[in-house]
Amino acid sequence: MKKLIAAAVAAAVIAPAMAIASGPTLYGQIHTSVDNKDNNGSSSAGNKYDEWSLNSNSSRIGVKGSEDLGNGMKVGYLIEWGVDMDGDGSSLTERNRAITLSGDWGTALAGKWDTPYKSVGRKLDLFGDRIGDTRNLNVGAMDARANNVIAYVTPNMNGFSSTIAYVISHPGGPDGATDDSDAWSFNAIYNNGPMLLALGYSDYSEGITGGTENQKNLKIGGSYKFGDFKVLASYADISDVSGVNGDDTDIWSLGASYTMGNNVIKFQYADRDETSSANDDGADMWVIGLDHKMSKRTTVYAAYASTDNDTGSTSTSWGGGHDSEGRGLGIGDEKANAFSVGIIHKF
Repeated sequence: MKKLIAAAVAAAVIAPAMAIASGPTLYGQIHTSVDNKDNNGSSSAGNKYDEWSLNSNSSRIGVKGSEDLGNGMKVGYLIEWGVDMDGDGSSLTERNRAITLSGDWGTALAGKWDTPYKSVGRKLDLFGDRIGDTRNLNVGAMDARANNVIAYVTPNMNGFSSTIAYVISHPGGPDGATDDSDAWSFNAIYNNGPMLLALGYSDYSEGITGGTENQKNLKIGGSYKFGDFKVLASYADISDVSGVNGDDTDIWSLGASYTMGNNVIKFQYADRDETSSANDDGADMWVIGLDHKMSKRTTVYAAYASTDNDTGSTSTSWGGGHDSEGRGLGIGDEKANAFSVGIIHKF
């Protein structure tokens, strides 16, 4: 009886202590695909790229956890690495990683993190990390995972939330700049029931853009579900691309998906206007795909995408979030086409 009482007392003491800490939890995603990528280049001109390849697309592994500090406060952490599943790149690369402090007032974050502007774009793309990703039409400094970020995230208020982030210094910016730079970004998102509405903004200093001006990006968009049918749209206004005064453009996209049991049919179209008539660097892209959910954590898919370049554009249908091994550039006045079969498993 004494042993039973002692065990009960020990359990009463230990259980609350165990409830205070959460983690560490291991998680990840494996995303591989077999692709054929063709830029319709010329062998005689030396710019032909037509290859089959096995790709690892934003595969990742991470650890996260938290601890209750009492009085409604909690400290949390997340450390994530990109993992090269096909063996032809770096074994581990840096992805999001931060320490957080949260309470009823919201969450403060410090580390390496996706900008709030980038987070908006990832919510408005049916083909993220696959061929046809809308980031294939990006120009200059846009969707960044920035170093030295401090951020504040509001509490969720009936579906509304907002994030504001400041990049204290970002050596080696999105376009490869090497001098110290700063940036700031914010978003506002309403996600409630079938409706999602989002706005994102970012401002990158000339140290990041590599030019003489700040590049400013504004994106608005949303999605709506009608039962098994979903539609989405986005519009981005970009000023002073790569820090060049007066090089302005816009990118818009439309997409739709229809769910039939474990299958999802998807289509998406995106268009980028030229930054100037002299550059003639506009492009448009369309992609169609079929997802089959084998389980809650495993999806297989097939997709076909095509990007049509103006004379001064070198965009492709592969790039954003996709394996860069052997990646060829698009060719002016040509179409860059891609076919992909892939599998995604989350754990």
